[in-house]
Amino acid sequence: MNIVINWGINCYTGWGVVGINLLAQLASDPAWHPVSAQPFDSSMLMGMDPLRYPIFQRIINESNAWVYTDECVWIDPVGNDLRRPSVCEAKLKIGRVIVEKPDLPKAFVNLASFDKLLTGSTWNQEMLEAATGKEVKVIYEGIDPSLFCPGPRSGWFCPDLFYIFASGKVEFRKAQDVVLLAFKRFVQKHSEARLVTCWNSPFADIANGYKGLCDAPLWLESNGYLNVKRWAHDNGIDAAKVHDLGCFPNFVLPSVLREMDVMLAPSRVESCTSLPVKEAMACAVPVIYGLHTGMRDLGLKGLPLIHNEAISGSHEYFFPSNDIDWYESDPEEIDAQLEWVYQNREKARKQALSDSDFIRSTRTWAQHVTELKAWLKE
Repeated sequence: MNIVINWGINCYTGWGVVGINLLAQLASDPAWHPVSAQPFDSSMLMGMDPLRYPIFQRIINESNAWVYTDECVWIDPVGNDLRRPSVCEAKLKIGRVIVEKPDLPKAFVNLASFDKLLTGSTWNQEMLEAATGKEVKVIYEGIDPSLFCPGPRSGWFCPDLFYIFASGKVEFRKAQDVVLLAFKRFVQKHSEARLVTCWNSPFADIANGYKGLCDAPLWLESNGYLNVKRWAHDNGIDAAKVHDLGCFPNFVLPSVLREMDVMLAPSRVESCTSLPVKEAMACAVPVIYGLHTGMRDLGLKGLPLIHNEAISGSHEYFFPSNDIDWYESDPEEIDAQLEWVYQNREKARKQALSDSDFIRSTRTWAQHVTELKAWLKE
């Protein structure tokens, strides 16, 4: 059976990484013929090792040669506007609905044409089921344990420093402003601290002028990259203590994560269980994150921030106006968690290794696709 994924495949975005892993896992089963409905070529697989590449070259060739037929399973991406992006008919039409601030009044009508609805968290599931009256399946996103796993540090980074990692495209939802201000407070007490950021992305332009809770805004340079060091400097932080990694492929992320002492991810809302958080946990990095929305499905793994104040969600770019709560983490709790990791590195590492075992045994792409195939056959 043809199974068609109708969103962009790449190694730089969350949706792109999901697509890569779904195609890879489905391709190993002769009962399924996975193809991408979107343009797809090798430039979207930067950093992939040569052992995996031949499999994807076959998928690329078959995707580009595929001629539409309604004898297929078609999976559409559905975002906050809850609009169905395609008009194709199929034997089975799936809506993969991932939302942070959805236009719920439109959900009943806009999602009615799908045969099945799929999402990535119980928070999304409950919201969508209440709006549509339809059953919504939760299948958690995964990680590739052959890439994301514990390992030794390379020695390229100075071992005498304390590295705080933060990632994600810059937006109010992801709370990079909260991270920057937390680092400002922390580095005043611990001068050897360093903030390592992966905040540039293919969507860097949407963050031009972003401030959040900071006094000074973040600016986009003429080269298309956000000037993270300038943002730090303009907000009273020594720019030499901030390492901006730019934008790089997901395949090389494990070697970066293994150098980190802690990840700070106090996002204001998460539709799923956060791929970056799970990837860091899988590499045995202690992760501090806001315990709310989709993140509740992690079952208190990592170092959750318990005290979160309900706030109004963002109205920036594609977020519609509604009354769905987002959350602001308590700065004092963030500071306390960072301090605990700093003072208790061996305990933090031991706990992180246990969290890694959990992620690598229960949240993998192989398990995701096994559950997906069983659900599609129901």
